[in-house]
Amino acid sequence: DAEFSPDMFSRKRNVCVYDCRPGNKTATKKWMETAGVDYKGFLHVLTKVMTILDSDNLHSLHVTQGNQALPVVTEEQIQFVPHYDTLICGGMYEYYASEGQTALSYTLAELIDNALSATAKNTGKRIIEIRMPGETCNHVLDNGCGMTSKKLNKWGVYRLSKFNCLFFFHSSNEERYVRPDPVPRSLNSDISYFGVGGKQAVFYIGESARMISKSVTSPDVHELVLSKEDFERKVKNKEDVYSGTIINRKPGDFSRVPKEEEHFLRSLIAEETGKESFTAVVITEVKPEHITLLKQTFKCGPDSWREFKSRNKTSNKSESHIHYYIHGVNGNDLRSSSTKSHDPKIDIEITLQEKITKCPRVLNLREVDNDMQTLYINAAADTFEFKALTQPDGGIVEGVLRYHPYLYDRETYPEDPDAPYGIQDFFFFFGHCIHRKPIFECFWNGRLIPYTTVAELDWCARPSKGAKVPVECYNRISGVLFTDDRFQVTTNKLTFMELELKLRNKETIFSCSVNGQVRQRGNIQRELTQWLQNCHEKWDKQVKTDVPTKKMQHPWAIFSSIEWDSREYRIGQFVKSQKTQPIIYGTVVRFLLHGNYDGDVFATGGLVEVCLEPKALYNKTKIMPISKLDKNATHKAIKANIESDLAKSEGSQPSVCVFVCSGCLYPTLLLLFFSEGSAEKFDLGTVSSTLHVGVPFDIPLKIKDAYGHSTAPPPDVKPVLKCSGLELTYEKVQSSKDVFIIQNVKARGKTRHFLNISTLCVHVISLKSFLVTLLCFSGNPHSIHVTPEDAPITVENGNTVQFDVAIHDEAGNITAHHKLIARCQVGSGHADCILSDRTIYIDCSRTGVGQHVTKPIKVKIVGGEPQTLKVQFDVPNHLSIASVTRELRVEPSSRVCRMEVCCHNCHNNDILVLKNNERIEWQAGGTLENLFYRLYDEGNRKVDITPAIASKIKVNWTSDGNVKDLSEGELPDVHVPTQVQEERFYQVSYQDQSISVSFSIVPHPNEPSRLKATLSQNTARLGEPMSGNIILDLVDQYENVTKTLTSTCVNCITVEAEGLNKSALVLTWQESSCSVLVTGVCFQSGTLGPREMSFTFRSYVDQVMVKVTAGVPAQLKLVSGPTQPLQVLNNHSIPTPFLVQLCDKWGNPSRDQRVVVHLKSSQQALKVAANVTSQPMNAEGKASFIVTSVCGPKGYYQLAFEGSLNSKPLHGPLVNLTVMPDPNKPVSLSVTYDTNAVLPAGGVFPVFSVTVVSEEGSPVTVFNKAAADMRLWKGVHSRRPREEVKKDTSFAYVQINPLLRSVLQIIIDVVANDPVQLRPDVQPATPVVSYSTEVANRTLVDGLTLTIVDQYGNPAGQNLNGKVLVSIESSNGGYNSSLPLFEGRTRSRQFVLLDGKAHISKLTIMENSPGENGSIYILHFEPVLQMASMSLASFELPFHFYNGMKQSSHVFITQAIDGLITEKRNEAERISRLPRRQCSIRDPFQGQQDVLGKVGHLALVVEDDAAWVISWHISRSMDCVITTTTAAAQMIYRNTGGRQQVMALDSVYVSGGRRPLPHIRNGRALFDPPGNPVFARDRLIFPNHQESCDIVFRNLLGDTILMDDLDSANHYRRTLVQNHTSCPTILTRTDR
Repeated sequence: DAEFSPDMFSRKRNVCVYDCRPGNKTATKKWMETAGVDYKGFLHVLTKVMTILDSDNLHSLHVTQGNQALPVVTEEQIQFVPHYDTLICGGMYEYYASEGQTALSYTLAELIDNALSATAKNTGKRIIEIRMPGETCNHVLDNGCGMTSKKLNKWGVYRLSKFNCLFFFHSSNEERYVRPDPVPRSLNSDISYFGVGGKQAVFYIGESARMISKSVTSPDVHELVLSKEDFERKVKNKEDVYSGTIINRKPGDFSRVPKEEEHFLRSLIAEETGKESFTAVVITEVKPEHITLLKQTFKCGPDSWREFKSRNKTSNKSESHIHYYIHGVNGNDLRSSSTKSHDPKIDIEITLQEKITKCPRVLNLREVDNDMQTLYINAAADTFEFKALTQPDGGIVEGVLRYHPYLYDRETYPEDPDAPYGIQDFFFFFGHCIHRKPIFECFWNGRLIPYTTVAELDWCARPSKGAKVPVECYNRISGVLFTDDRFQVTTNKLTFMELELKLRNKETIFSCSVNGQVRQRGNIQRELTQWLQNCHEKWDKQVKTDVPTKKMQHPWAIFSSIEWDSREYRIGQFVKSQKTQPIIYGTVVRFLLHGNYDGDVFATGGLVEVCLEPKALYNKTKIMPISKLDKNATHKAIKANIESDLAKSEGSQPSVCVFVCSGCLYPTLLLLFFSEGSAEKFDLGTVSSTLHVGVPFDIPLKIKDAYGHSTAPPPDVKPVLKCSGLELTYEKVQSSKDVFIIQNVKARGKTRHFLNISTLCVHVISLKSFLVTLLCFSGNPHSIHVTPEDAPITVENGNTVQFDVAIHDEAGNITAHHKLIARCQVGSGHADCILSDRTIYIDCSRTGVGQHVTKPIKVKIVGGEPQTLKVQFDVPNHLSIASVTRELRVEPSSRVCRMEVCCHNCHNNDILVLKNNERIEWQAGGTLENLFYRLYDEGNRKVDITPAIASKIKVNWTSDGNVKDLSEGELPDVHVPTQVQEERFYQVSYQDQSISVSFSIVPHPNEPSRLKATLSQNTARLGEPMSGNIILDLVDQYENVTKTLTSTCVNCITVEAEGLNKSALVLTWQESSCSVLVTGVCFQSGTLGPREMSFTFRSYVDQVMVKVTAGVPAQLKLVSGPTQPLQVLNNHSIPTPFLVQLCDKWGNPSRDQRVVVHLKSSQQALKVAANVTSQPMNAEGKASFIVTSVCGPKGYYQLAFEGSLNSKPLHGPLVNLTVMPDPNKPVSLSVTYDTNAVLPAGGVFPVFSVTVVSEEGSPVTVFNKAAADMRLWKGVHSRRPREEVKKDTSFAYVQINPLLRSVLQIIIDVVANDPVQLRPDVQPATPVVSYSTEVANRTLVDGLTLTIVDQYGNPAGQNLNGKVLVSIESSNGGYNSSLPLFEGRTRSRQFVLLDGKAHISKLTIMENSPGENGSIYILHFEPVLQMASMSLASFELPFHFYNGMKQSSHVFITQAIDGLITEKRNEAERISRLPRRQCSIRDPFQGQQDVLGKVGHLALVVEDDAAWVISWHISRSMDCVITTTTAAAQMIYRNTGGRQQVMALDSVYVSGGRRPLPHIRNGRALFDPPGNPVFARDRLIFPNHQESCDIVFRNLLGDTILMDDLDSANHYRRTLVQNHTSCPTILTRTDR
């Protein structure tokens, strides 16, 4: 049978096959790998695995697919993976079932819980944002610790809480969960708890969630996407649903963002740059009803978000859990006198952006001030703090009660605007509480659990009677309970599981506290009552009295009306008293308030004067406190009571006293009074409706006359009491005025089931009888009754005993009572009684009866005699109940309790009884036979062995015990181990009673059978003694050492082997082990490999094999190499490697890897380069050398291979080689040209012929002509200085690259060209002159030198003489009569021109020279040569002329300067607009005291390629903050929690001075390096702090060199090494 599906071979790798062929008792299964095979291939594999010879037998292959009959039982492996609805619909029921409310607020609360936990360890501001950037998405962001990829994986696992995640992933590196330290109000942010809420929330809001997170420890951002669409796709494609991919990317990289999500994700991802850590929850495909609700809520303003911080169950209120996290332990107290003790630094912002074009609306929840918790806090006048400690888990509850007083005309208890009616109607109806709101709202770790409230606790409940404060005060308190996480909540954090049960537990300890500190323990109920009384007297303003009358204003003011609790009382109004004796009915006369008052007054109390009604009866007034008025009494009820009293008074017969005067009968004074009649009946006073048998009680009788008036009882009254089913007796009677009391009445008799319904008849002679129905219960506990009552009670040892216990009252009725617990003590004082629980408690509190079945009674039976135990029953908390004792007689058990194992000796017919744990010595490999066993019970009676008993006899040395033999008491034979060291444990056990007998067999050796040689080491080096020893022993057939060798045996032992040095052998007797030690084994000759050694002692012979290896390394041999004689071209390699073998002195290959081989040349002139110049031997004792280059003069040389072992030389082979010059290697250049040619400036060079010369001296014909180049540069002429040609002298540079690195320099003299013009050596500034008398203001030229030059500006006037004519011309070229005149009133001047130069010391105009003010004139210098045929261009110099106004000269200068400044400013602006590279690392520290900034911002680099490679080189230090002092560095390190890398310059030393590049030594270059090497630090520009930045980068870069390409860098490094100069790090602009 095979388990597979049609497509299994393409999808799975293993198939389970069951072998059900005939002959197999059970179906054996085998797993077969079938990856990549079809059905035929599967049959082929099956044929081999199952050893099926004929493939035709496969017609019986059954596939476990469909309904078919199977020949045998098989197994089928299945997988049951939860449906993905478990995840995406996990929160639907829990949220919707929460009191039928819209659950969106609670889903957002779950996400904020996660954010609060993530930001718990933030040192700065904790920021949480809820964004709604579009119609179908929602974002929740925080700046918390973030998640690594592993933690993000854990987040995706449903119900993986913080407690089991460590064990789920089996990681020891993860941090274990540590419970936070206790903090006030348990605001520890530890509310991300169960691994459920986040997943439930995101899939309740939308259908896809993208988790984006970055941790502090990771530079990458991790993304995980979970979506309903992806789950459905995986199910459709039959893929693993619960698997996914975490994307790891750089911050700010949105290249993988889908286009449909790019519009809102791109801006979110762009914000990642610069953030150390964060988490963003992106919910997409948000359900339309949620979007509508969120928009409506936001449009309503802050009022709709008030419950983000407090509690409400309506659908448009959200996040009811975070009020105290936002505002601290005391909440949002807005009163000016309050001070906040804790600022949690948490900002939660909600952002809504309906459209991109609209400005988003932002709300900070800290601004909401009308949530219910804020209203409760600010409406409270006083608070009462307490703590509770639950047992045994040690849970802590902190509680606060707030008092909201009644002020003037209203209650200040905050009204819930969403409640269906007002608070007064909700709590009070004419003073009575018809419904009461729960007092306590409950918080868990500072987070509100919205659907759990505690109505009241026992000590703060409203008392039913005898309250010291008005009952309405209990309705003016609100409260909060703060618990820690020892109280369990549901996974959706909406309901506590057992909070109220634990608080109502009697073991819970409550205590008052002040500012979080527990006061000395006291009665908390008394403390609360005192607090309420103080609040009522201090803060309640309950009674409003109207304007007082002027009469009796001191000390009491009189008022005509009051308003109390929304009711108005006036003069003349009917009222009724409460809690007075008797109850007063009457009308209000006036209201009294102590003190002087003017106008309406609010007060906490006062007095009222009441006229008692009916006036015909009382005709008096009574003053009482206003609080005694019954607010619940109605006008109709009071009036009816008054009329009833009046009717009773009219029904009585009044007596009239008449006075007679002068025969006239008239009443002078009429006094009405009433006298009671004789006793006719009685009313039964207050009697409890229940009575208990034997418990005395009183029956009060109120004696009445015929009209119902109270009257005195008749004398000698003897009441008669009758009660159905019970006998009633009384002790005495007592009379007092109109009351007759029957005292100490007791009932006796049997009841049914604790309860009788009886009729009590009270009969008094001459008075009417009175019947009342009573419930009669059984009485108080009086005695304990235990059955059975046998004396003694017999029980077999090991059995249980059942006792029935009943508690009786004094009449024998079974009675129940609170905490009625009977105690049973079994075997008390008996040392041999073995019971797990000697004292048992039986609870009879509910039924009065109980049953106890003892644990099996186990008593140590001595001598098979019965034992006696005492069992005592009593009731500990009812000492008046006498204890009852029962005696137990424990008989010996008939069960098996002892076993004997015996051995029958056939030789002497003795029976040996094996003791328990006995050690038996027996011959190794032997058999212990004739074993049998006996069983005995506790009475030492032999137990007959039955098949049932025999089936329970087990032995541990075999599993094939014969039941028939065991039934006859016989045990299987024991086969002794063959090895002496194997001490075996054997046991015979009776499994039913756990009875066993065990023994151990220690084997000892047999007679010797052969000689055995034992080698501690089986290898020996040729020529050296064997390091290990050889031990010879005589052993038995099982290889056990017999220790029968003696000291004389040494002379009888011989040793034989090939090449063995017998003279060195030493045989030593070892007395301790009775063996022979063989030492000094040494082989002197022979081949390597295994050798046989033979040991002979008398008739015993043994052979062992010893592996002989090579001896001590002594020489090196060349195994392979190039063909000799060897000829090598200069600077060429030897392609064939040299293979050297290490050998001993006999020439055997050695594998000693300690030998190091060196390759050297015979002469220093020969430079040999190899892949390695020295190396140790490999595992085969060989070393290979590849010569990569041989460089040296032509000649004959030798290569030497030398080795060393422990500083001792090993000689090796010498290889002869001849170095030949390379005909294709260029070594020099030969250049020919016309050396007599004159090279004028601007002319054409002559033809240069370049020849490349090889090492042989012949021209190189094959080379790349494009590699030859020619370069020019300026230099110093070789001729005398006065004959130099300025600026035109150049040198030619010819080289071949890259074949030839040397250059040929040619010095060329360039001469001037033909003269063309007269020009000053230094261009003078434009002169400004005037006709003033001062010479300085009239000077045109001062120290001007004019030179004849060619067209390139080279001096070309050698040997040219003449003169220079200077004249003044008009700038416009026309005639001007007012031209300025030179000194001496001349119009021209001339100067000498000698060798092409003319020097004009000073040229001025005359005083008061003519000329137009502000005009520009031209000073014309014309050269006149003696050679009339040569014509040169003149030099003209413009100048300004002014009529003596000195300041005029500054106008032109100012204009010129302004123009230059404008030009430079425009150029600077153009340069600033050019694109520049910028460092993207955020630097929040720059600008702080003693802080330079991060390394990436301290320097600029001009070239792009240099900037790239330098930044890569110091990438790990780019984020380092540089400070000038260590103190500043330490402060940054502490503030960032050790996450920021810092470096202080006062702890960095950099040596002064600047060293040249390494190829420059003593001011001269060792070679001409290609690739333009420069120090990398010299390419940096420091905008600020040049000296400090120079120290920074000299420390970071050191002597790192920057070059053009990799080839140049390799050549530079190689050339430096050849010149014995160390090379620093080299960076290249290209080939990165």
